[in-house]
Amino acid sequence: MSTAAPTRGIQASWTEYIGLVMGALAGAGVAVLLALRFVHAQSMSDSAATLLWYGVRGAGVAAYLVLWLTTAAGLCLARRVSLPGLPTGALFFLHQLGDLALSLGVLHALLLLGDRFAGFTPATLVVPFQATYRPLWTGLGILALYLAAMVQWSIRLRPHIGYRVWRGIHYVSYAVFALALLHGLESGSDSFLSPMRAMYLLTGASVAALTVWRSGGGGQQLAASQIGRS
Repeated sequence: MSTAAPTRGIQASWTEYIGLVMGALAGAGVAVLLALRFVHAQSMSDSAATLLWYGVRGAGVAAYLVLWLTTAAGLCLARRVSLPGLPTGALFFLHQLGDLALSLGVLHALLLLGDRFAGFTPATLVVPFQATYRPLWTGLGILALYLAAMVQWSIRLRPHIGYRVWRGIHYVSYAVFALALLHGLESGSDSFLSPMRAMYLLTGASVAALTVWRSGGGGQQLAASQIGRS
């Protein structure tokens, strides 16, 4: 049997990965340059600053909620359950939203460059715990973003790194959610509001309960079946 075709397939896959990385870096670079040029270089009106704040918070909260959905769906899938009212395959769809959560998280970070109150710079957005605004909690958010990127890229690299390595990296998802929860709860300027506190409490408690439920061993059957297919 010829091995030429699989080799070309692997080469094509790596080319796609490199292209995605370069495209992401180029897009982030352009976004940063635009933010620095058109936001910090000009004096924003109060209405523009308020609009930007809503954009920052909206992107951050949306990223967290999507992360919660994909995390909760993954825990449910590990026990091979279906939820009442959800069509077949809905959990699989929700579990595939990790890229969306990561993208919203990056958008949230980039918009912070225009927040004149927090005073973020490209350096303080890249290096954790260097910001002047709540450095511990914003640093945890940056770490969550880095770890989320690692988890998402491990999914694309799974054919090359193998199931066991991928599964080990995938457990980092628990840390990603915990860090994102702490970041949102302690660094959000509106997290003191009762509805926001309730959202973080309910989503955090649901993931904690699902994690305990999953640790009962139901997920081991799914893991064994996946190992058999790898």
